[in-house]
Amino acid sequence: MRRGFLIRSVQRLLRPDEALVDVVFMWTRHRWMMPFTGLAFVGLVAVAAASGIVEWSVRLGLGVAGATVAAMSTTEYRVLAHTTGALVLCRAGRVRQVATGTIERLSADVTITRVGTTLVSSEWMIGDRRYTVPRNFGQAMEAVAQR
Repeated sequence: MRRGFLIRSVQRLLRPDEALVDVVFMWTRHRWMMPFTGLAFVGLVAVAAASGIVEWSVRLGLGVAGATVAAMSTTEYRVLAHTTGALVLCRAGRVRQVATGTIERLSADVTITRVGTTLVSSEWMIGDRRYTVPRNFGQAMEAVAQR
């Protein structure tokens, strides 16, 4: 069902002469994500301590919550649309898997290579950017890479 929402949202963004072949949902994290989340964690633990919260479990819980928000704010969600005309890179929503706008049409000679795999996702280089692709979109990404 989510994939259907994603496909319909991408189709609205395409040119009338383009037909959608498949879509890939993916994300990339800012290179400063780890220091930013670490500072958010330490900062909120310190603020909780200065506020008079004495339970360490509460302090750590607030720190984890702040680090989670910081990590999410440094994540960019993208949709790669494989069309009959080109590859189209789209912005994606933070909450739902939908395409919200077109970023660029990738050149026909863009290199797409897999650089790593885990049980739940795979890492891909599209040009000079690294993206994480969830497992349920892995086959679609393979097809895009072999186009």
